[in-house]
Amino acid sequence: MVYSELMYKKELSFAKELASKAKSISDKYYKTDLDIETKSDNTPVTIADKEINQLVVSAVQEFFPDDGVLGEELSWQTDSPRLWVCDPIDGTIAFSMGEPTFMFSLALVIDGKPLVAVTCELATGDMYWAIKGQGAWLNGEQIRVSSRLLDKAWLVYPTNLKWLFQYQAMYKHMAQLAYQTNIVHGGVFKGMLVARGLADAAIYPESTSAWDMAAVKLIVDEAGGKMTNIQGHEHRYDADLRGGIIISNGKLHNDLLKKIQGSLNS
Repeated sequence: MVYSELMYKKELSFAKELASKAKSISDKYYKTDLDIETKSDNTPVTIADKEINQLVVSAVQEFFPDDGVLGEELSWQTDSPRLWVCDPIDGTIAFSMGEPTFMFSLALVIDGKPLVAVTCELATGDMYWAIKGQGAWLNGEQIRVSSRLLDKAWLVYPTNLKWLFQYQAMYKHMAQLAYQTNIVHGGVFKGMLVARGLADAAIYPESTSAWDMAAVKLIVDEAGGKMTNIQGHEHRYDADLRGGIIISNGKLHNDLLKKIQGSLNS
């Protein structure tokens, strides 16, 4: 399918406006004495997460009533082929701690494929966006991934210590092969580091949710990078993402796949 310049402009403007409103909501609560609830999956949630997710659902109901929403805290009409996949605050722990790596993430996913994406660093207001076939952008400037190979690469690791211990052989092997490794809060934040060429790859060994990565997928792809599961296969972004995730600059993707698969199978 060829995507013309005018396709999805309305949807992109809609998503950008929601990102700006999400920042206003997060500003009300950032660095305040928040009540943090623990959900059934043992992850935290705050009033800011809930308000932003409700904002997205209400706006889709008003402006795109035939669409659905797949959100971390609230969903609506998820059987629609057009889904707005939303993480109201990716990095709730960082948000609660006052660490500025938490982000709003929203993607329009049609038949499993992200075609419009907006993410926003809620502490700073920096906004990333992409439309399929039209490049990736940060505050109006086009961004590109790096061209570094694995021996020169900067890898960003998750903050989930359970994963780091459970898959320590893989992460240790990657640290030995790469130039530098760093632990960074926030999956969307890590994805944007790869998209703008500040990092070269991020590795998630287990399944995660579509709302964590739908917008990241399109922005990284449009910046020239690549994102697959750890077997090298594409995901659908209207359901859970099984088989782990590798986000990379594309140049080192195949090498990284081989090294990761070798580490996991040894």
